[in-house]
Amino acid sequence: MLRRFLILLVMLVMVWAAGARETDADTVKPYQEALARDPDDKDALRAVGVYYLQHGEFGEAEKCGQHLLRMGEGGYEPDFCLLWGHFIVGAATIDTGDGMECYAHLEQARTIAERVQDHKALMSIYNSFGIYSLFVNSDTYTAISYYFQVLEEARLLGDRRMCAVMLSNISGVYFQRKDTTGLRYAEDAMRIAREYGEEVPLFYGTMNALQYYLMLDSLPGRAEAALSDLERMYAGGDFSGLADLYMYRAQLCEKKGDVAGAYRNYAFAMEHFDTAGVSSITAIYVSYAHLLRSEHRLATAIGVLEQGLAYVDSCGISVHQEKLFKELSHCYAEAGQRDKALAYAFRYQDCLERRFDDVRERALQEMRVKHDIYSREQQIDRQQMEILDNHFKMALLGGGIVVLFVALGMAYYQYRKKDRLYGIIVARNRESMQREQALQKQVEALRAGEGVSQAAAGLSSDKQQDLMTRFTALMDERRLFTDPSLTVAAVADELGTNRTYLSRAINESTGKTFTQVVNSYRVRQAVAEISDLEADKPLKQIAMESGFSSLSTFYTAFQSAVGMTPARYRAKLKEM
Repeated sequence: MLRRFLILLVMLVMVWAAGARETDADTVKPYQEALARDPDDKDALRAVGVYYLQHGEFGEAEKCGQHLLRMGEGGYEPDFCLLWGHFIVGAATIDTGDGMECYAHLEQARTIAERVQDHKALMSIYNSFGIYSLFVNSDTYTAISYYFQVLEEARLLGDRRMCAVMLSNISGVYFQRKDTTGLRYAEDAMRIAREYGEEVPLFYGTMNALQYYLMLDSLPGRAEAALSDLERMYAGGDFSGLADLYMYRAQLCEKKGDVAGAYRNYAFAMEHFDTAGVSSITAIYVSYAHLLRSEHRLATAIGVLEQGLAYVDSCGISVHQEKLFKELSHCYAEAGQRDKALAYAFRYQDCLERRFDDVRERALQEMRVKHDIYSREQQIDRQQMEILDNHFKMALLGGGIVVLFVALGMAYYQYRKKDRLYGIIVARNRESMQREQALQKQVEALRAGEGVSQAAAGLSSDKQQDLMTRFTALMDERRLFTDPSLTVAAVADELGTNRTYLSRAINESTGKTFTQVVNSYRVRQAVAEISDLEADKPLKQIAMESGFSSLSTFYTAFQSAVGMTPARYRAKLKEM
């Protein structure tokens, strides 16, 4: 059942990631093709990662999430990449990884989503926390609290699909508590899903309702109808849970007195273990053994349960041992083996006590994780404020000019021979021109307000021209820009002038600062290197050889000037 919750979670995320209602193979195919062209396509990484989550391919999903994390840590759209990277990795490791690692990823995703006010992402994250609380901690109270929190948010946003999903999840938790209150939540989920034509929440809401119908002896007719609906939807859709359906069919056969049919369906369920989660497999072992015990086939029941224990031990997930120990204790007691019955009863009790201790210890670890993440976020906030302040000042002094200058240079240098890419750059140049015109007006107004006239501040045109000619020669011929530690003072010494005089000459001739001009030379050099497809140098090597001090600075400058990442630029060149 927990595996189904995870599927529900990622299904909703995919709706937002892909901009589609369902995440079938046809929907995700364009994103897979986009990734083949550009491995750094963040939207495609999110969509494909969530698709893998939905289909239980957690290893592949985690790869997508880790790629997003590397991009975000490298400085590329960190809010987006880190949010979805942490979320996908966290969701992928709920059923397979270390509990605290999963929690840390989800908590970091939550922190970012709250900071950027992404409420839809927050709903998915809190849903994931509910799954974590239920699966890792066996804490039904906390899980329900998270689910009701998501339900309230979904109602405020008018997200009926998420409402149906949360009602289904809430009903599932109540079922774990053997509380029939959950039946009305499952039926509410079914009603909303039918009303809005949402097949996926309808499927899993019906599955949860079926469990209540099987638990309540008074509703055999409803159980038969619900199971038939599930089998019909499974045959016509892209769903997981076939092993579960066979288990439910077996349980229904038991209630109808069809013991042979029950045995047959349990065998079918076990044949599909390869598509089931650990929780589902454990439930099938226990349910099958319970039938065997009711038929007084105690030796066979014990063998089935021991097989289940071996499987759970091989998975390294001890939380599922409890039900197996409990059923084994009953089997040995009925077989008259009191010592073994007591031994397994004690092991069952030990599991309960250990779970309590684990939950308490994990709560302390979770508080530590929250504190560490909060401290890092505080530091990041301070750094971002400083960066934003600097960016604002640079923009007022003409920072946008470099975008136009470099883009035009690239169009002349390389894209004039590439008709397909040229159109893209022309469109971006037009946008840059519009931005530049607006920015230039601000700069002129600022200068006028300062009362600085061109005549008063200007240099001798002849001297300025001579200085800029020699400066250009240094850049073009001696390639001083390839030195990452290059300063205006060092260049001024080379030209036999002072840094103030040189800075003023560059600013009045180009409208840019010394650093902006030098970075434009570096980007032009990087474009030339990337365009040499035969050399195929690594991007990190190109960045260093072009004079950039770090890979993140390279990515930022390149995308700002050219309109695409270096990786995407290289991929498009290879398509020509």
